[in-house]
Amino acid sequence: MTPAEVEKIFKKPGEKRYEYFIKKVAESEVVFGLGDEEGWAMLGDDDNADILPFFPDPEIAETFRKAADFEEYDVMELDVNELLEWLDEMETEGMLVAVCPNTEFNGAVVEPSLLKEDLLKELEQYDEDGKRITK
Repeated sequence: MTPAEVEKIFKKPGEKRYEYFIKKVAESEVVFGLGDEEGWAMLGDDDNADILPFFPDPEIAETFRKAADFEEYDVMELDVNELLEWLDEMETEGMLVAVCPNTEFNGAVVEPSLLKEDLLKELEQYDEDGKRITK
């Protein structure tokens, strides 16, 4: 993905980036976050909620990492099935998910259960070989 393509995605409203994230992750079956040997990068909000940012593409995650000045973190890949398991734990712990936040920290912040529901619904649209099933 080119820097121009990343910029184009970041300019989309949070809702459109959320839709893009769901489709892209269901297609690729991977998601990207920022982490190090001690864990994953977290964002916070005015209510002190822990918010874990996830991205559909490593270039998007890298652009966010640089803009957020998260130099201590690396872009890390996570299998979608592992993410689905994490979402249950995150829900229990009262965490939130920032879906594809842009370089100004704007994006869809959702409950883990909603993200899981939307991902599972989209994953049903693909066969075992990752091909979209036409309906």
